Amino acid sequence: MKLLLLRCPRCNHALTPGNDDVVVQCPNCHAAVGISEGGLQLSPAHYATPTQPQPETWLPFWVYRGQVTFQSPRPQAGPSPQQEAQTFWPQPRHFYIPAWAGELADARDLVADLLAKQPLLSAVTPPEDAVFLPVALTTEDGHKLLELVIVSLEAQRKDWLESLKFDLRLDSEALWLLPARSDSDGWSLLIKGV
Repeated sequence: MKLLLLRCPRCNHALTPGNDDVVVQCPNCHAAVGISEGGLQLSPAHYATPTQPQPETWLPFWVYRGQVTFQSPRPQAGPSPQQEAQTFWPQPRHFYIPAWAGELADARDLVADLLAKQPLLSAVTPPEDAVFLPVALTTEDGHKLLELVIVSLEAQRKDWLESLKFDLRLDSEALWLLPARSDSDGWSLLIKGV
């Protein structure tokens, strides 16, 4: 087995990614570095404007813009659940997918919360001391998690859901780093609208 020393493409500093990391931060120049079978490359990452000074850390999210279209009408117990779904999903919206290693249930709940709140992100120049958690979720994994959240949210509606077919169209994706601090309930995001 041949071991290779991984170095930052910007400053040539040694990197020590974990086994599941797909984007890490260079400890020297703080660049976001993508890791793939094709090698290392700088990854564009946007730092969101914090609502409080000096966040504890920055959490990586894949942020997509897109919409959901149901292929077949939903069975229902009354008009309300179907009307809710038809009002909520067809509108283009942002989907915020946690990209760090964590519990699936926590990620699902966070995605659902941000999906409902639709915070608007504005980018800032990366602070010199900003440290972000490694990205462990690929964009393909993010798509799968998003589909799981859609099914989970629709299953919670009070109707007789037997099956659910939908199209998920995503127009764009970007890596955003959101300022956060930890508390007794986990992570709290320090962005407007949350």
